[in-house]
Amino acid sequence: MTRWVARLGPGLMLAAAAVGVSHLVFATQAGARFGLSLTWLIVLISVLKYPAFRFAVDYASLTDRSLVHAYARLGKFAMLWLFVGVVVDLFVATSAVSLVTAGLFISVFNLPFSGPHVAIGLCLVTALILINGNYRKAERVVKVLVLVFSVLTILATIIAVPELGSNGREVFGGITLDRELTTFVIAMTGWMPMPLTGAIFISMWAREKKRTSQLGIDQAAARHDLAFGWVLTIVLALCFAVMGAAILFQTDRVAPASAGAFATELLSLFTTVVGDWSYPIIVVAAIAVMWSGVFALMDVLPRVTSTMVDHATGRTENTPSRYTLFLGIQFVGVMLIMLFFMRSFGTFVAFATSAGFITAPALAFYNYKAIRSAEVADRYKPSGALIAWHWIGFAALAVFALAFVAARISG
Repeated sequence: MTRWVARLGPGLMLAAAAVGVSHLVFATQAGARFGLSLTWLIVLISVLKYPAFRFAVDYASLTDRSLVHAYARLGKFAMLWLFVGVVVDLFVATSAVSLVTAGLFISVFNLPFSGPHVAIGLCLVTALILINGNYRKAERVVKVLVLVFSVLTILATIIAVPELGSNGREVFGGITLDRELTTFVIAMTGWMPMPLTGAIFISMWAREKKRTSQLGIDQAAARHDLAFGWVLTIVLALCFAVMGAAILFQTDRVAPASAGAFATELLSLFTTVVGDWSYPIIVVAAIAVMWSGVFALMDVLPRVTSTMVDHATGRTENTPSRYTLFLGIQFVGVMLIMLFFMRSFGTFVAFATSAGFITAPALAFYNYKAIRSAEVADRYKPSGALIAWHWIGFAALAVFALAFVAARISG
């Protein structure tokens, strides 16, 4: 058992980065607004995105390289798509996750500061810690935090299940296909359970895990790690949807518009079903897992950006100075967004999650091209069933991307 847990890593790092906005915000709101009517969509979009992440892990474990290398070999157009996706995550996604984390700090400690200002402070502290950090240290911390938070979340959900349909309330909400629902669905699925750029992240983490581990991490172990983390993200998303439906659906409680107020509402979900005695434990776990998401994004995104620049300039090896440089650029970008471009918590988070759809189909396609490249031996290439699964997911992502663009133009 201990050896099995030790083999886990990149999948849990991915779960830490995923839990933030998609789970705590959108899965909870899906349950609060529509009951259990959108739970099928949470599962479906997660299943459709899986092949792109499977290809990433297979490529990294078989070639000892991240997907950035594959994209560089596929040409400038592939690198352009990757650049767009990474820049969105480097600044916008990091801002969104840090803002939700800041909301928790504001709610718990009753801080007299705005969400953006607290988020900037959190990013600064995180950046200072990461300057001298390394993957193995980050993995150990994140692994414990995610597993503890997962146990608490599943326990709270089990306790909340009897509340479904209580006091004459419905379990499933009526669905009317209108602009509001379309906007919400696009925003939720944009980062459920993770944007496609997450495949680039896990390819880099998988490579680091194999390089630094003494446990002999092979392709099978890397796949099992991804599968565990992926299933965990789906289970946690369903948990938050169930709690949202059990406690908030068809009540007079309104979804808050600010980061701090939303965090207060979120924490009340746990204390309502578990009891006030659980508040200190839940607070520590919630802050820990959200902050671990900030750590994960601020650890991997500067590394990905640095690797991209290395390939663009003909260098093949990263240097600490380049990582530190891009970590600093990331922090400055997040600070500028928070101070000058962030007006509404809900609108900003919706944009951050929806923006992932612009590059999702292209990244799914290039991940497929990477695993089908000459670098991968024929016996390790994906089966016909997995390829068909990939193309179905690609078509769905393309439809969502077109819907997102159409909604933005008509809006």
